[in-house]
Amino acid sequence: MAVDTDALGERLFRAYTEATPLDPETLPSELTVEDGYATQDAFLRHRSGDEGAPVGYKVGFTSDAVQSDLGVDAPAYGRVLADTVRENRRFETDQLIEPRIEPEIAFLLGEDLSPPVRRHEVVAATELVVPVVEVVDSRIRDWDVTAATAIADNALAARLLVGDQTTGGDVDLTREGVEVLIDGKRRATGTGAAVLGHPADAVAWLAEKLPDHGNTLQAGDLVSTGSITEPIPVEAGETVVARFGSLGSVVAHAE
Repeated sequence: MAVDTDALGERLFRAYTEATPLDPETLPSELTVEDGYATQDAFLRHRSGDEGAPVGYKVGFTSDAVQSDLGVDAPAYGRVLADTVRENRRFETDQLIEPRIEPEIAFLLGEDLSPPVRRHEVVAATELVVPVVEVVDSRIRDWDVTAATAIADNALAARLLVGDQTTGGDVDLTREGVEVLIDGKRRATGTGAAVLGHPADAVAWLAEKLPDHGNTLQAGDLVSTGSITEPIPVEAGETVVARFGSLGSVVAHAE
């Protein structure tokens, strides 16, 4: 029986806006990855106004640590919505369910990208490289997700906390290290190589994948490339510091 992706997208969007999770047992067991992307489209159709407009993409599940944590075996993508971007790097935990933080490297594109795309073409098309902390959240209770349900849930996107320091594409992002501290205690470390070997490869993967769903990467798109470390739970009152080797630090506050 065909999955009603419109109805599921509406349920997930309501869970997102009300911070009330869905029970995994109530989700269709036959949901496929392609159903997940169709559901994601339905999820996004419920946004309203310019504040909810997409400003780019997030690539997820790009590191072995994240794939192992979530039980998935391939990357996926979701949309970054304007009203989720926090340049003041503060986010409200009472509007979320079970948030986790991920240190990431994001690319602001200065040129369109269409297949075929390779790493050097991504670097050439990049206007700025930006350090970010993504806050991910599952609208499915207890993070009980599959690849398909995670994709349906807009690839678990919640908030994007953007750092101040930016650079061009000349940093060796394979070796770019990050240290994550919560309230001064080190919680994780990693390097950009964890993201498909090089964060630009995540952008290339996205550029190759989007035409399957009728989209392409455009100049002005912001693309967050996936966590360098495992996702880390965060609670109200905590301060998160993602300290990058060359890209500077992102200091974020959970409220």
